[in-house]
Amino acid sequence: MEQRELAGLVDTAHGFQSRRIFHDEAIYRLELERVFARCWLFLTHESLIPNSGDFQTALMGEDRVLVVRQADASIRAFINSCQHRGNVLCHADSGNTRAFTCNYHGWSYGIDGSLAAVPLEAEVYRGALPKAELGLMQVAQVASYKGFVFGCFDPQAPSLADYLGEMAWYLDTYVDAVPGGTEFLGGPMKYRLPCNWKLPAENFAGDGYHVGWTHAAALMTMAKDPHVGGMQGNTTQNSVATDGLHVA
Repeated sequence: MEQRELAGLVDTAHGFQSRRIFHDEAIYRLELERVFARCWLFLTHESLIPNSGDFQTALMGEDRVLVVRQADASIRAFINSCQHRGNVLCHADSGNTRAFTCNYHGWSYGIDGSLAAVPLEAEVYRGALPKAELGLMQVAQVASYKGFVFGCFDPQAPSLADYLGEMAWYLDTYVDAVPGGTEFLGGPMKYRLPCNWKLPAENFAGDGYHVGWTHAAALMTMAKDPHVGGMQGNTTQNSVATDGLHVA
């Protein structure tokens, strides 16, 4: 796909975008390569893995990763795939472990990603297995910002602090509002949407236009609220009332 074709997909001057960005397979593959493989991506929160051996599984694009608290209290992340045959190494969402053992051929890895044990190593590999070279593939960069853990596949990418830039101010207004920092309780809620990633991202990032119609039934239960209760789908005026001001 040529750069000129890509540039024509989004018209920032007039606020238009091509529908192709939501369904074109070629565009999606480029996004995996140029966005998800190079940007800092949220992985977990430090409070969910407080102790050595604690882990959480996450996704970086389409790649499954293991986020593991180390013995020295640092945090590292690895591709969740056995180096032997590529089998998914850990199927649990979270837990605590001393080692990750593949359920296919029993290869075992330490929490630092090193290959710790191989069944029948002497008999099968005759002492020629380069175990030091067969540890788990590590995510190039892992860093935290006020407890929020991010990872990046690109070792040449800017630091997390530089990447966040002025966006960090918005995070600060949220996480610094509570004295003592932020803690996740009960673990994360995960769900899968069978659609292009940009659709739910756009929905949560700022599409307030859909609220009064998509969530009309839920809003009806809040009808006693003078502000929110007015947003109940199409009305005679097709508007939302707030303190006497009608916004079309």
